[in-house]
Amino acid sequence: MRLKLYLGERRTPFTVPLHYNYFLQSLIYHHLDAHLAERLHNEGFGEGGKRFRFFVFSRLMGDFQREGDHLRFPRGAILYIASPNSQFLESLMLHLLTQGALPIGETRVPLHKVLVEPQPEYHPEVIFKALSPITLRETLRQPGEKYTYYYSPIEPDFSERIIANLREKVRIWFGRDIPPGDAYCVPYAVDLQKNFHMINFKGTWVKGWSGLYRFHAPPEYFEMALEAGIGERNSGGFGCVEVYGGTTRR
Repeated sequence: MRLKLYLGERRTPFTVPLHYNYFLQSLIYHHLDAHLAERLHNEGFGEGGKRFRFFVFSRLMGDFQREGDHLRFPRGAILYIASPNSQFLESLMLHLLTQGALPIGETRVPLHKVLVEPQPEYHPEVIFKALSPITLRETLRQPGEKYTYYYSPIEPDFSERIIANLREKVRIWFGRDIPPGDAYCVPYAVDLQKNFHMINFKGTWVKGWSGLYRFHAPPEYFEMALEAGIGERNSGGFGCVEVYGGTTRR
């Protein structure tokens, strides 16, 4: 399930920082019950070092112009927030409905309305549209240093790592291992230059790609991809996807 937030007004422009992911993440945490926000932020779900927050959000969807280190939205924007965690979404929605405006950086943006969107119907193969960049990384080491390597969608390891990441999310959330079979997530319409994004998140530069992706996987993977995101850093606003072209919703 996901929430669809209508921000701003058609005739009243608003501006936000160019790199706004952290501000949106903070907004979400600050509009949850305090104990839930603390548990998600500090612990998440899982064991050991591999933990997930099980929520994801999109970019601000709408026409915009860049003005220096800010973005100007002249006619409002839409923000999607998704999660398989009903407690998370219920808490978030209850708090959002008490607000007339939401803080994004130094701007208070009017909140026009909030809609609840149910899960699309499962199909064995779909086209996903990335509503926020998909990122996958690995820390590599060489003598005297280590560095972060980001996988592009055209690399063979990209699909394998997407599915392995989803398998771990599915295992933790559903409490059992569900083999992926012949699952894949491969580029359908991705321009490595036009769909490339470099985003500053709390002082760290993160690389990711938007575009369209062909996705084939079991129902649990489909559900997890839509509600928790694909790839990494989902709770930071990376890897939010939707079914491209629309489907019948249940």
